[in-house]
Amino acid sequence: MFEFFFKRPYLLFATLAVFVIFGIIGLNTLPKNLFPDSERPQAIIITQVPGASAKLVASTVSKPIEEEMARLSLVRQVSSTSLAGVSIVKIEFEYAKGLDSAVSDTTNALSVVKPKLPSNALTSVYAGGSFLLPVEIVSISSKENTMGLDDIRALVEGDIKPKLLASKLFGNIEVFGGQQKVFKIDVDLQKLKSYNLSLGQVVTALKSNNKDIPFGFSKSEKNFMTIGYYGEKLTVNELEQLFVAPNIALKEVATLSWKKQEQFSAFLGNGKESIALAIQRPIGGSVLQVSNNARAQLEKLRAKYKNLEFEIVDTQRDLITVANDNMLEALRDAVIFVLVVLLLFLGNFKALLVAGISIPLVFLGTIGTIWFMGGELNIVVYTAIILALGMLVDDSVVVLENIERHLTLTDDVSKAVQDGTKEVLGAVFAGTLATGAVITPLMFVGDFPQTIFRPLIVTLIIALIISYFLSITFIPKLLDYLYKRYPKKTKVENLFELLYQKTFARFVPIYIGALEYTSFSKLRRIVVVVGMLAVLILSLKNVMPLIGKDTLPPMDTGIIKVNLAFSPNETTQSSIKKIKPFLTWLHTRKEVSSSATSFGTEPGTLSLGSGNLPTEATITINCVNRFEREKSIWEIEKEIQKELHKIEGINKVDVFDFGATALSSIKAPLNIRLSSNETTDLQEGADRVIKSIKGITGLTSISKSWSDDQMEAVLDIDTNKALSFGITPYDILAQLPMMGQIVGFQSNFEQLSAVPIRIYSDSTNRSFINNLQFVKIDTKKGMVSLGELAKITLQPTQTKIERTDLLYTVDVNAYRQKKAITHITDEANEAIKDIKIEGVKISQEGDIVQLDDSMGRMLKAIGLGLALLFLALSVIYSSVTLAFVMIVTLPFAMIGASWGMLIFDKPSCMPSMLGILLLFGILIKNSILLVDFYKEKLREGLAPYEAARESIVLRYRPVMMTAFATIAGMIPVAFEWSVGLERLSPLADVAIGGLLVGTILILYFVPMMVYSMAKK
Repeated sequence: MFEFFFKRPYLLFATLAVFVIFGIIGLNTLPKNLFPDSERPQAIIITQVPGASAKLVASTVSKPIEEEMARLSLVRQVSSTSLAGVSIVKIEFEYAKGLDSAVSDTTNALSVVKPKLPSNALTSVYAGGSFLLPVEIVSISSKENTMGLDDIRALVEGDIKPKLLASKLFGNIEVFGGQQKVFKIDVDLQKLKSYNLSLGQVVTALKSNNKDIPFGFSKSEKNFMTIGYYGEKLTVNELEQLFVAPNIALKEVATLSWKKQEQFSAFLGNGKESIALAIQRPIGGSVLQVSNNARAQLEKLRAKYKNLEFEIVDTQRDLITVANDNMLEALRDAVIFVLVVLLLFLGNFKALLVAGISIPLVFLGTIGTIWFMGGELNIVVYTAIILALGMLVDDSVVVLENIERHLTLTDDVSKAVQDGTKEVLGAVFAGTLATGAVITPLMFVGDFPQTIFRPLIVTLIIALIISYFLSITFIPKLLDYLYKRYPKKTKVENLFELLYQKTFARFVPIYIGALEYTSFSKLRRIVVVVGMLAVLILSLKNVMPLIGKDTLPPMDTGIIKVNLAFSPNETTQSSIKKIKPFLTWLHTRKEVSSSATSFGTEPGTLSLGSGNLPTEATITINCVNRFEREKSIWEIEKEIQKELHKIEGINKVDVFDFGATALSSIKAPLNIRLSSNETTDLQEGADRVIKSIKGITGLTSISKSWSDDQMEAVLDIDTNKALSFGITPYDILAQLPMMGQIVGFQSNFEQLSAVPIRIYSDSTNRSFINNLQFVKIDTKKGMVSLGELAKITLQPTQTKIERTDLLYTVDVNAYRQKKAITHITDEANEAIKDIKIEGVKISQEGDIVQLDDSMGRMLKAIGLGLALLFLALSVIYSSVTLAFVMIVTLPFAMIGASWGMLIFDKPSCMPSMLGILLLFGILIKNSILLVDFYKEKLREGLAPYEAARESIVLRYRPVMMTAFATIAGMIPVAFEWSVGLERLSPLADVAIGGLLVGTILILYFVPMMVYSMAKK
């Protein structure tokens, strides 16, 4: 390849031009996100069961659906949340399933279980994933209170949402908050009694008459005609005339009116009640592209609806924009640092110019290849490119330094360039191949590590290949041109050369002396190796327990999440009234830019409030980025938590940072789950667990996922008596539409929307449970009072019921700031070890589960990488001994790696494990350089010791330069010079510490061991 392109410069520069063009296109058009999409495929089934309690929903809806879904292939977990009137079942699949197959299989399985569900159950299936997280949440309110929230919601759902959905760039638009308009029918029970009618008869009449029903079609040779019954009543007057019994119109037993639906959900944008418009991206879509389109549409809406205020109160845009800009700045700084190191070691402006041109070419070539492959840009990809700088320098430095050495041997520049390049072609290729062999297994370890790190490995491999190509084609050709025109060094270059000789070069004699010290004594060599092994063991034994382990370290994104709950016996409006003073205080804080608060749950809305009770709220607080504020996210969280605890009647407060867990499906960093076939002892057990772990330092909040503190009117129906009247208990319940049962829809064809018609018994009977006993029930033997068929009592009940993997569960969730998850989990296990409850299983289900799985996979990747490396080196050098020597010295770098994590205050985690792989990949290239020149000297006739000695003398400068250039390039990552880099900085911490120690040791141990194991 070298000679081919060296003789064809126009082809070479045309190839480089393609790199540049594709790179510029990719940089401007590639989708930009924060991290790769790492969520497992999910399907979500939402079922509405009007009027049913959480307990009834769990037993008659959630449980049958769960049992059917558990039979599907590649199911990882089936969980459900049952609320009054709503069931939410989530099915999480393994990555191998794929989202399309997950949703398809779920839909098919649902059709099987549907006949087992209550007749009034309405089911819907949704795809789940990170794409559900809103790109923008727009708060819509009236500027001068000229419109009520019910009217605004009707406008948003009927006009604004359909127009936005017409854009192909949006995945979905969800509307949340305010009060929906409903057509309300208040039934007078006394009038019903006078006409000897029941509520059930009214409901049946409305359901059967107030709808359009297609019956079939009539067909002839010339005509096609549909046959249908059009019974829909479009006006109040028409509906009032609807006959509910012979000669009895609806208006004679009920009052009809347009009303606001009773409020069970609400949204507050920046503390103001409003309607939320949540804009989602398509699956695989670009956040920034969707955001740009949304903001363009928003300007049009502002111009059209001048009386409405449109305000963005939550966005992914700011975080991604800042992170991407930060990463480009970090890349710029890394390039500068690398070039400074090259100048210090080489003292050569020509080499500096070559490297300065090569680095952007690698960057643009890598970006262009990612664009061509249909990828995206994110922090992981940028980090890979920054890491690749060291590898580019590695290859380039080897060629540069060797060409310079050959220039001292001849005046023929072209000959020196060609001979110098050819001499190291094998070493550069072997180094590239070896690095690829070490890191490639991580692409195939499966599950979360593979998903999150595959983009990084792919990017590194692309950069490696491009770097190798440039180092053996472009760099020699450019040096040939520069040395012919500028053969001599300048005075400044000579000064830098003198600086190198007075500093780093002084360590060469020390290495030679150390090598001589062990050259005549096998015992000395053994003592040195054993001593270093002892240092390695002591370092790992003492440092690793101190730093602990994490799946991914916490990060300061500037986004704070709050989960809070008031008593379920309160109302949504009373809860809003209590939270408003806090929101007012919140927006006086200079660190806070916006907030979005959602109360309750709305069926079909997944991005806001999903699974919350009417008095439970989720608050998203956006702060200015960490480079523009003095306080960390964890300091702000502490202040917020303190202020929230001042609110009267608050039952639960969890304050945590966005991305507190490795995956969104993990409920909390510390999640202790109690599971049982029954709900009986779960609450008491959860309370005992909470009491036991309260003393653990580092935990900021502890709460349980649900409780049983709501009062419920319980009907104890006498089944025998009911059957004697010719009805079943279910028939009785069907005649009690106390919760506003939907009986039809009032259509508005112009707005393409449908308003529900709800029926209520009169307010007196709904307000006072005792009056329920006088409600008339229609039986086959005539009208009978409810009190004759059932006893009515008040008792505590579950407001929410959760199930996981076919068992009832209560989760005790605890959040932390930065304490390692292994430390917290170990302390929690010790605290709860004596809690034993018959029939109840207690298990850890937080980050520790993903951590154990991921660490096991990463260790396998390291083991497989080393095995592949051993095979590759054995083939390249036709020597098992040399391959063994190069690999056996790598673990010594773990001394520096462990201390690097301790100094930078980072836990052992997935990024640090990846850092070890990269560390080994870089160090093995340096070992290859030493071994390659050792073998070259052997071929020249030198003895093994002399050959080893010469390999140090000749390769010391490029080895040290490569190490320090790589370290310099990693400084922006290690010091987290970008929002979100906290997640990946352990990778650089490990590499920096390991390179410092590993390079120093490899320069001594590899030469010592190769000559020691050489055949006499």
